Amino acid sequence: MIKSFVVHDVRVFTDGSLSSPRDVFVSDGRIVPTAPTEAARIDGAGGTLLPGLIDTHAHVDSRQHLLAYGRWGVTTVLDMGTASWSETSRLRNLPGVASLRSAGAIACAPKGIAVRKMGYPPGSAVHGPADAARFVADRIADGVDHIKIVLEESLPFQPKPLDEATVTALVHAAHGAGLLVCVHATSVKSFQLAARAGADVLTHAPLAGTLSQEQAQDLARRGTATSPTLVMMKKLVEHFPAPIKPSKIQYANPVQLVTMLQSVGATILVGTDANSDPTAPNTIEHGASLHEELALLADAGLAPAAALQAATGTAADVFRLTDRGRISPGLRADLLLVDGDPTSDILATQEIRRVWIAGEEVR
Repeated sequence: MIKSFVVHDVRVFTDGSLSSPRDVFVSDGRIVPTAPTEAARIDGAGGTLLPGLIDTHAHVDSRQHLLAYGRWGVTTVLDMGTASWSETSRLRNLPGVASLRSAGAIACAPKGIAVRKMGYPPGSAVHGPADAARFVADRIADGVDHIKIVLEESLPFQPKPLDEATVTALVHAAHGAGLLVCVHATSVKSFQLAARAGADVLTHAPLAGTLSQEQAQDLARRGTATSPTLVMMKKLVEHFPAPIKPSKIQYANPVQLVTMLQSVGATILVGTDANSDPTAPNTIEHGASLHEELALLADAGLAPAAALQAATGTAADVFRLTDRGRISPGLRADLLLVDGDPTSDILATQEIRRVWIAGEEVR
């Protein structure tokens, strides 16, 4: 491992803008303000140096997944729930692979799909507001990094989903312990419920409708972030996990959500719902799918620079990752060197030349 190096002649993306060509200095895994002594010289040849990308919604089961992320320049992954906490927790803080944060077991309704079909422990079921503190205390004892709640839809002949009082109690207990709360929501109703409950991040997007401008403005006022996972929403529409797809289920709805959120200045994040779970409605490739998500966000009207910011500095800010997300002295040297200018053509993020995680190059 080269402990100190200089990336010469690169345009640097940070906080939404691209610099003129300059040098970036790295020593002992951190970005430093001046050239270290005896530093190796890496010719950037006018390429673009990005902060390592952050996937704000994934499900990680193995070190191989983290290796795949690293190869694609995704250096931090936010796991949004695992049925095997003992296995996933051991994947955090491994050297040489993407850095992992995890929610551990998710909160769901009694008889929710997570405990009925996906192998989550019985303790994932939250039996009303009075049980919320127990669930959060269990996650704190596990040592999770954030809390994940699943809001299922109210459907005929299906178990009742979590009610608003229970979701509010879960959010209150988590915030009291200093933990962020992410909520799985796939309808306008569940988006509004989660926002009223005080959730920090909404994951996915309504498929059978979209938010009004007033509802989107409410999210912006509350500071609620949304990770729309367009790559998963698109696949769900194309490969609907039921014999008959209702006519209201359209990919145009998530696209319109992104457009609306952007127009009112709400916070948008980049997440994929990448998983290899055979019990999930669809599987999504780890690593490569984040670049697809960036392209889909751009297609939905997000400027390429805004999409990049959503996958770097904004994601770091929302998840309180104060040591990454930007190329600035003192921060981790999580770096992605690409050819071209991804602020004008988002597909340039796929023209990967080199990747470093905490200063260690990914081979």
